[in-house]
Amino acid sequence: MSAIIHRSGYAFARVPIARVVTQFQALAEREYAEVGQKDLDRLNVDWSRYQDLDAAGKLATFIAKKGGLVVGYAVFIVQTHIHYQDALVAANSAIYVAPEARAGRVVMNLLRFAEAGLHAQGVRKVYYHVKREKDFGRLLERMGYLDSERMYAKVIQPAVVEDH
Repeated sequence: MSAIIHRSGYAFARVPIARVVTQFQALAEREYAEVGQKDLDRLNVDWSRYQDLDAAGKLATFIAKKGGLVVGYAVFIVQTHIHYQDALVAANSAIYVAPEARAGRVVMNLLRFAEAGLHAQGVRKVYYHVKREKDFGRLLERMGYLDSERMYAKVIQPAVVEDH
């Protein structure tokens, strides 16, 4: 899938994650500050695992760019569903658009571009996890998604603190 440039000046593309890791690292820190799971030790993204998934054809990475700078991403793990092995599904692993790029329809255009790319790949169903702190469920509902289940989380082991 080639890049699409909207009249807003934002470009949307599907890319191998290895090409954008450096830019993603800074955005991931911003995402963590905004909506990260602070009850876990710290942000420590396993970039090599993402790259392994990409090499295996199980990762789909979509970006929003403006002026050569990545301002947003939508990353999906793509695999057959364990309960419906004939269905290729995509579970959103990470989604973030920098606050300065959220005006207009940048987020919606990124999600639509990602959906089109996943559809072209043969994905039958897309799943999003929506954090309560930054609930974009209404946007997803406008795009035809259903609020189908909730996720609950609990830390059951405290962090291991090393003495120095």
